[in-house]
Amino acid sequence: MSIRQRVLVGGVATLGVVGASVGWFLAEAPQHRASEIQLEDTAGIISEPDLAAGVADVRFHEPTTVAVFTHRGGEEALTDDLALNDAVLEHARENRTDWLSEDEQRWADGLYIWAVDPEGRLVGTYFGDDRAVGDDAQLAIQDATKEDLGSGRWTDGAVVGVEEAAGRMNAPFIRTAGGAAVAGVASLATLAGAGTWLGVGVHRARKSRRSRAAGDTAMANVVRDQEVTELHARLIPEDSRYGGLMLRRYDDYSRGVRELTELGNSARGIPEKHYDTPEAVERLAAYEERATSLDQLDDVIADTAAFLNRDRAWVDAWHRQVAPVRTDLEGVEDLLGTELPEEVRGLPEADRLRTFASDELAGLDRLRGELEHRRVSPDDALDHLRATRDALSERLDDLAGAVARTFGEDEDDERKTLDEAWRTERGRRRPEPTILATAYPTWSWFGTHSFLSGWSAGKGEVEQSRSAATGGASSGYSGGSFSGAGSSSRF
Repeated sequence: MSIRQRVLVGGVATLGVVGASVGWFLAEAPQHRASEIQLEDTAGIISEPDLAAGVADVRFHEPTTVAVFTHRGGEEALTDDLALNDAVLEHARENRTDWLSEDEQRWADGLYIWAVDPEGRLVGTYFGDDRAVGDDAQLAIQDATKEDLGSGRWTDGAVVGVEEAAGRMNAPFIRTAGGAAVAGVASLATLAGAGTWLGVGVHRARKSRRSRAAGDTAMANVVRDQEVTELHARLIPEDSRYGGLMLRRYDDYSRGVRELTELGNSARGIPEKHYDTPEAVERLAAYEERATSLDQLDDVIADTAAFLNRDRAWVDAWHRQVAPVRTDLEGVEDLLGTELPEEVRGLPEADRLRTFASDELAGLDRLRGELEHRRVSPDDALDHLRATRDALSERLDDLAGAVARTFGEDEDDERKTLDEAWRTERGRRRPEPTILATAYPTWSWFGTHSFLSGWSAGKGEVEQSRSAATGGASSGYSGGSFSGAGSSSRF
C-alpha cells in the first residue's frame, strides 16, 4: 500500500470516529522548520551533517531557534546534578549572549537548547519563556533520548531531543493532555492508531528508498569492476596461505554476483508505492547488504593480488590492511588518558595495555621496513597483524575485568551489567574490508572502539540505576538570580 493510500484509509477511519476533533487536531499540526540550527560541540561528539539532515524535516508549532550544546563536565559532573545547567548558562554568558534575554535573567524568546554531557551522563533541555513546557514534558523529552545516549549515539540522541521538543512547545490545546481528554479516549485511540500506522509506513518507505539507492550505487560499482576483479583473482598466488583463503572468497564473489543480479531485478520490480511494506523493506535491505559486501569484496581481492605479488600498488594495499590495527593501537592512549575514570587509569592492566600499544606501534613501523627489504613475507606480515589484534583483544579483556571490579560498587549487579555490555561488544562482528577479516569471516576481535562502546553502555546503565532513587529532572542553577526555564537528568 502506498503512503498516499495509507493517508486516505487512515483519514477515513479516523474521521469516522473522531469527526471534528480530528480535523481540529490535524489543522494544528506543527508547520514551521527550525529558524536556525546552532551547534556548539565543545565535547567534539556530534556529526554536524548528520544533525542537519536529521532535523531537516522536523516541524515546530512556532518558528524556533534550535541550539545543540555539548560539554565535558569531568568527574565533578557525576555527583553535581546542576552541573550541566550551570555549564550551559556559563557558555551562554561567555560565548552566546544571543541565547539570553535582554536582562540576561532568562533564556531568549524563541529559543530551545538541547544539551548533553557525555562524561557527567547528563542531558538537558532549556527554553525561552515563550517556548517553555512543564517539568513532566521536559523529563519526557530527556527520557526519549536516553537509549541513544546510553549507547554513545550522541547525534541520534540530539535529533530525538529536537523532535520530541518540537511537538510539545507551544502545542495548541487539542495537542495537549487536556485537549486529548476533551477529545475523548476513543478519539485518541483512533488517532494514535492511524498516526502510528502512517508513521510506520513513512519510516519503511524512507528506509526502502535509502536501501534501493545504496544498493544501486554498489551494484553499479560491482558490475563496472567485475572483469578487473576476475583478472586480480587470477593473479593471486595459490601457494600463499592467504592467497588460498582469498580464492575461496572469490568463489563466493562469483556466486554473489549472480545472486546480486537476481536481487537487483527483484528490487527494481518492487513498485515504489509498495515501499512501505515489510516485504519491500526486507528485500531492498538484502539487496543493499549484498551489493555493498560485494563492492567491498572486489576491493579486497584487488588488494590481495597487489600485496601478495608485491606489485606497484602493494604499499597502498598494505596501508589499508594495517590502518585499522594502527587505529586501535593509537586509540589506547585516549582510552586510558581521558575516557576512563581516573581511579582505573593506573591499574596494572592499564599499564600493560599502554606498554603493549606503544611497543606494537613501533613494531608496525619495523614491519613495514622488513616488507620493503623483503625480510618478511606478505603472509607472515598478515599473520603478525592478526596476532597483534588477538593480543590487543586479550589485554582489553583483562582491562575490562579490572575496570568492572573497580567501578562496580555492587559485585553481583553492577559488575555483571558492565561485563554484559563488554561481552556484547566483544562478540559483535563489524564489517571491515581487509584481507584478514575477509579471509577469516568468523574471526572477531576486541578493539578500542568496541571497548568504549561497551563502557559507555554499561556505565550508563549503572549510573542510571544509581540515580533512579533521586527521581526526575534537576532544575535551577547554582547561585545567582537566573530563572530560565529548563532542567537536566541523568542517563
